[in-house]
Amino acid sequence: MIEFTADQEKKAMRRDCRAWTKLMAEAWYTSDYPHATDYPAAALVSDLRKVYFVCQANKVSDVGSISILGFDILRANLLMCSKENMDAMMKYFLIHAKAANVDYAQNWIEIYLEEVA
Repeated sequence: MIEFTADQEKKAMRRDCRAWTKLMAEAWYTSDYPHATDYPAAALVSDLRKVYFVCQANKVSDVGSISILGFDILRANLLMCSKENMDAMMKYFLIHAKAANVDYAQNWIEIYLEEVA
């Protein structure tokens, strides 16, 4: 088995994050979310990177789950949710993602975002 150094792993994670962020940005700007195109590009990249690295730090590496959370955070930002609420949303999602219960977390986050809107 090939062993990677910590630097090699970090470099690979940054590369993967860039690729994922590019795909997410394209998906976001072409989505049907109201005002999606109003999201500043630099903020979008920064917010998505934060989601990606928080997920990786919490051992959630499924790209589908990370993408769901990424879209939720972007929507929450557009709805002017507080940083505390978004941090709580991420924590809640990650708890359920680790337990393979992403759909449950997503349903409750969706309800919350509908109430905020």
